Amino acid sequence: MSESLPHRTNEPRVVTLRIDSRLANVELVARAVRGLCNAAGMPGRECARVELALVEAVNNVVRHAYRGQAGHWVEVVFTAEEGRISLEVADEGTPMPPRATPVFDFDPSDLANIPEGGMGLYLIHSVMDTVEYHSRDGRNALVMTHRIAA
Repeated sequence: MSESLPHRTNEPRVVTLRIDSRLANVELVARAVRGLCNAAGMPGRECARVELALVEAVNNVVRHAYRGQAGHWVEVVFTAEEGRISLEVADEGTPMPPRATPVFDFDPSDLANIPEGGMGLYLIHSVMDTVEYHSRDGRNALVMTHRIAA
């Protein structure tokens, strides 16, 4: 029987997940990240917010970077450090065009006309503490961080 080694809090804990670019696979990576957030000591409500941001990011890769085509990889790197977690969602699809931080502007009294799409980046920015995007040498990466409430 093997014994697990004690975790040193000053060393990051990193888990890399890779899925095929199919929307059906998004649930798998979402469930894994929720479990990793729980293991990192994040309260359930915060885990749900991080999971939401991840699902939106991976869905965007599948739908936009890969135009809904299966057979490409989407990689999620989960890192837990003292007091925070970060997620990097990477792909080799079409880069995201430059844009300002999204704003969700709608009339709350006109619920019939709330847009059905285009809210993913807004949600990601709303629930994560920092969001950065870069595209270099054919590799796109969205890096999101969230502080763990004390």
